[in-house]
Amino acid sequence: MMKKLFPNQAKSTSDLPVEGSFDYFIQQAVEKALMNVSEPLLESVVDRIIARKMTENKDEPLTIDQAAELIHKKKQTIYSYCSSGKIPFHKNGNHNIFFRSELVEWLKAN
Repeated sequence: MMKKLFPNQAKSTSDLPVEGSFDYFIQQAVEKALMNVSEPLLESVVDRIIARKMTENKDEPLTIDQAAELIHKKKQTIYSYCSSGKIPFHKNGNHNIFFRSELVEWLKAN
């Protein structure tokens, strides 16, 4: 049985399968398979990362906790800013809703 190696671990000749053995054949087949799928897989992963970043940048509503984290203030400070009209927000029933773009603009202006 082959010993599992970590990427930064040096291989010794005793850790390598003997050429012509079943383990050697499997290793060669796996390496060849990885070479064939690595580029399409990499492209797929990159596409998913780009798509995720694009959706993260949409102006979705933020909770008060998210708004507090974004502007680096305590939640109670955010409530105080809302009641005094110092910060842009919207009411949804009993909840204060914030939008990232409005908060970023507000931060730039203040």
